[in-house]
Amino acid sequence: MSIDSCYEGIIAKLNESGKIYEVSKKLMTLTTNADRGLYVYDTIKSLKLFPKVLEVKKCHKVSTHYRNLGNQYFQRGNKNLHKTDKYQAWQYYNLSLLHAPLDSDNYALALSNRSAVFFTLKKYDECIKDIEKVFSMKHPDNLKGKLNKRIAECKSSVSKKGNNNNAQKIQELLALKGPTDEKYICASSKLKVVHSKELGRHVVAKEDIKVGEVLAREQPYFALLLKSQFLFFCNYCLSMSLNLMPCETCCFVLYCSDECKQKAWKEYHKVECSLMATLVHMDFTKLELLGLRTAIKARTDHSDWNSLLKTIREAEANENTENQGLVKVDDKWVYDSKYYTSIHMLSSNVDKRSPSDIFQKSVTAAVFLYFLSESTDFMKVDGGEDTENVRRCVAGTLLHHCMTSPTNMHGIASNIQNGEGIYVKEYNIASAPYAFHSLINHSCAPNVTRATKLGSTEKVLFALRPIKKGMQILDNYGYHHALEDRLSRQQGLKFQYKFICSCEACVNNWPTYFGLRSANLPAHIRKMKDQLLRRTTIENLQKGDESTAMELFKPLCALAELLEPYAPCAELADCQETLKQCCAIFEGLVPFGYGNLVPWSAIPPKC
Repeated sequence: MSIDSCYEGIIAKLNESGKIYEVSKKLMTLTTNADRGLYVYDTIKSLKLFPKVLEVKKCHKVSTHYRNLGNQYFQRGNKNLHKTDKYQAWQYYNLSLLHAPLDSDNYALALSNRSAVFFTLKKYDECIKDIEKVFSMKHPDNLKGKLNKRIAECKSSVSKKGNNNNAQKIQELLALKGPTDEKYICASSKLKVVHSKELGRHVVAKEDIKVGEVLAREQPYFALLLKSQFLFFCNYCLSMSLNLMPCETCCFVLYCSDECKQKAWKEYHKVECSLMATLVHMDFTKLELLGLRTAIKARTDHSDWNSLLKTIREAEANENTENQGLVKVDDKWVYDSKYYTSIHMLSSNVDKRSPSDIFQKSVTAAVFLYFLSESTDFMKVDGGEDTENVRRCVAGTLLHHCMTSPTNMHGIASNIQNGEGIYVKEYNIASAPYAFHSLINHSCAPNVTRATKLGSTEKVLFALRPIKKGMQILDNYGYHHALEDRLSRQQGLKFQYKFICSCEACVNNWPTYFGLRSANLPAHIRKMKDQLLRRTTIENLQKGDESTAMELFKPLCALAELLEPYAPCAELADCQETLKQCCAIFEGLVPFGYGNLVPWSAIPPKC
């Protein structure tokens, strides 16, 4: 059963019994998220429609099944010399590792076979590391000779890592130069957070900002790895380390280190672990799962429930003040994603949501509450804590973050190589709550763009257009004038973000890219544009050429400054897209094989 079919079943039952109007009417009279969540919880309970929590244990037969599939792809890859088959074999060996009981022969065999993939991909250090792990544990005797030979071949092979001369320069480009704001500590002191009735909290420039300037570097509250990436990335820090190791209990998450495993366990996985099969099987969206994890981490960040309840009370007492979302640390007010206060006070838009939307999100929150209360000890109370207060806190926090997630969370993505060696397609990896980035309003013609270094979670904010003192900093929420017409953009923004856009592109009805005209540029600007945006240059960037990106970045920033008075025009759009391609290269690019995902499900095949 998926969460969507669960929701549809509840609606059907309410319609069948003639109670749908009564429930909807009652729900809209409730004024707190705790009351809404608990009312829908009781409704689902009365209908006996809560889904069952599934249990998937580590199993020798399932591990063997996936290893055999990996062997098929590995052998096919050796025969056809296709790297894509090797990447698929690699994923199956990771599945075999996830399902193998700890310290078993199957565990050792999965690592041994994975090392063979790394050897053929010329990942010699990673190959040796997997083999050393096999030798450190119980393993079949017949592996020793083969693996010793593989280690010797790794050491005799030429592993050309090369010196990346651009790495330091890229690091400097991504650096936040100058002082940071005293309160909003991830942001440049050139920015200021202000509030108005029309715009809510938003960010403006305190001084002129040039194209290419880094305006913020922010770590998230946590990162939520997408299910499609479970077999490639560390489930905590998003590292692309190849030597991922499994959770010791569940069959779903891999980590790059014991440190990440321990941090994840402490912050949220101790609670999620027994629920993973159900969460994956029921196809909860990333936004719903973000809501769940936020509620879990809110509690694990505190020593007990009373501490969390105190944090929430103090945070809500500062609503609509200059300290909204800020927390007092050593007598200093700060806004930082590592503190739950900053996440809790993000807008939920509950007053703008329809009854059906509130009911659907309440169903999700109620199902999560059922899982947490019936299948984990998450809601366990200590002496002196009120059980009902805790239950209300969890219900309200779950629903609150099922509402904050759609309008505040940010994706983490990179560009992935296609079959022709071109890096232009976006590849989604994870989502995360970034408290400061969530304060930046939308424009269909933004003046900033975001980047996240591949294999990390830190988000970097760049100026894409020149920004004058007093102007608002404007991000793009996925609806850009170059890609969609005004009606489509406004419908999408209204549906997801609950506002009617009044940016310059909407007010002036700027055309999409193919409707943009060329500007009547002065000769020196035209010459500069022609030199920088040559076809061969664009082709090099599309192939992910780092040296070209390094050479072009600053000149492109200068060109964007010169083209700004002619907006909107085709030349400026081309310049901005080329700048963003440079940023994508600086982030890091995903190899082609990562796009060839193997099919797997929460419920393993019967073997």
